[in-house]
Amino acid sequence: MTFFRKVWLTAAFLLLAQTQIQARASETTETLVIVTNDYPPYTHATARESFLPDLFRAIGKEMNVRFEFHFRPWKRGEQDVENLEAWGTLPYRWSEERDRKFNFSDPLYIEDSPFFAYNAQGAKPAIRYETLTDLHSYRLGGIQGYYYQPWFEEAGLNVEYALSEEQNFKMLQLGRIDLFSTARSVGWHVIRSLFPPEEVEKFYTLEKPLLPGAGLFLMTSKDYPNGTELLERFNAALAKVKQNGTFESLMNRHELSVNY
Repeated sequence: MTFFRKVWLTAAFLLLAQTQIQARASETTETLVIVTNDYPPYTHATARESFLPDLFRAIGKEMNVRFEFHFRPWKRGEQDVENLEAWGTLPYRWSEERDRKFNFSDPLYIEDSPFFAYNAQGAKPAIRYETLTDLHSYRLGGIQGYYYQPWFEEAGLNVEYALSEEQNFKMLQLGRIDLFSTARSVGWHVIRSLFPPEEVEKFYTLEKPLLPGAGLFLMTSKDYPNGTELLERFNAALAKVKQNGTFESLMNRHELSVNY
């Protein structure tokens, strides 16, 4: 056997061994399905990269799992988690009603949710309230199934529900509703993507937020196999990527500024 043939056979053997090792590794890497909806700037159904999927890739490396994102309507996502067709859905606010059915991770990030308003003349009249019942004279927009729905119902508010942030901001600009609440960065992102600069300037937020700075979470099934252990590993990995600078690096890449 010639020297070059020995070299070739050795190289071929090493390549085969590496391929087999990688195949075995991929077989042992668990895949966890995460359901979300289009929620820019955090998740984009049409973009190649967005913040939360990128964050979960980093978390997955720490956990030795692969996260597979499925985009569904919010209610469908919750049903998929309840039916064990997905491990979790995100990003969600905590509520007592949800806590009875789901487990919650440590906060992914922290952000407030103000009320947005619009004035066609560009004025920004102050709208003050202490409790939600003070908003009886206003028409509110909302999204069915969001955390605030029971609050609005209990306060007896006049609410028109739509399917998305985009629809609500369009109704706000057309004067069909007076107020709409969503996460601050999401709201301004949607406004800037929908309207020209001269219209953007006519939107503003109320001084008192509907929800002060609070966490948004991964929400998981209580009945998922090994669900408690998985969530503990997830929280540990999330803490690690926050501590080692990965989280901040991803925020900078996606031009976000949130507390964590």
